[in-house]
Amino acid sequence: TVKLWDPTTMEDKGTLKGHSGIVWGVAWNHDGSLLASASDDKTVKLWDPTTMEEKGTLRGHSSYVTAVAFSRDGSLLASASGDETVKLWDP
Repeated sequence: TVKLWDPTTMEDKGTLKGHSGIVWGVAWNHDGSLLASASDDKTVKLWDPTTMEEKGTLRGHSSYVTAVAFSRDGSLLASASGDETVKLWDP
């Protein structure tokens, strides 16, 4: 799961549930409209942080996914994995 918090008020804004393993990393896109999460379940999930809905699951790694990062303009998402690969996605 991923917990979203308001850093100003310390208020719990919600929980994103969907991964079946540990979540190792998260990244926001350039305008905050999309959140990516990297997990032990070998997937990257995309989330709408406003509605808390899962927008999609990216599959392709053969081992746990440790990190995700959006390009500056948000047109690409990179994911790094224990399978010793970095994949580029069009989110």
